[in-house]
This record gives sequence, structure tokens and C-alpha cells, in this order.
Amino acid sequence: MPNKVTVSFEKKTEGLAKSENGETPISFTGNGLAPYELFLSGYASCLHATFIGIAKKQRVSFDSATYDVTGYKREEVPTVLNKIILDVTLSGVDKTKEKKLEKALHLAEKYCSISDTIKRLELEFKLNIIYK
Repeated sequence: MPNKVTVSFEKKTEGLAKSENGETPISFTGNGLAPYELFLSGYASCLHATFIGIAKKQRVSFDSATYDVTGYKREEVPTVLNKIILDVTLSGVDKTKEKKLEKALHLAEKYCSISDTIKRLELEFKLNIIYK
């Protein structure tokens, strides 16, 4: 089934992305998410969905996960991403299960479709796992 999003702009810099699942404001002036913020949010969301599926299969759990994704763009035009740093903070983790969760997260990074798309780009990628 294809994914479909409709993006409309009433003003030059303020828009709205809509799908059958909801809507998100888009802005180039700080009144909504900017395009790369949407991209990085989609990446983190896809990674999380893949991660929870793998963690469930491995019978490991956590209370919450926070993904801090930082994308860096090169100076040259087009200003494409050349580096991504992903800090994943997991809370409510049994200390004896940390290694299994790390394995699950690395597998999620391998099998997430957006992650796979990003890996095809020429950029530096770094994943950090933090436990609280």
C-alpha cells in the first residue's frame, strides 16, 4: 500500500502536511516543523517502530525511548545531509537486558526502511545508546 501525503502552502513559508492519519504544520519561519525536521522525525519514528517489533520478539522491554536526531548539511548547494548523530535514551531498562536491547536497536537500524535509505547516501552516521 502506498504512502500518500498532501502538502499545501497558503503562505509562501507556512504549510500543512496531511495524510489519512493526521496533519502537521510545516514552516520555514519557526511556526511548524521545517522540511529536514520532518525527515529526521520520520526516520526516528520508523526506527522506533522497527525497534519495538524486534525488542518484543527478543522478549526485552523498556518504559520509554527518546530519539535525539541531529542532522548536519554540507555548505555546498545542494545542501544535502552529510552527517547524522542519533542519541537514543532508553528508560526503565533491566540492567541485565541492556546488551539485548542494544542488539535489538542495532538490528532495527539495519532493517528500518528509512534507515536503509539514509545508508545509501554518502554521509557519516553515529548511534549512541543512553540508559536512564
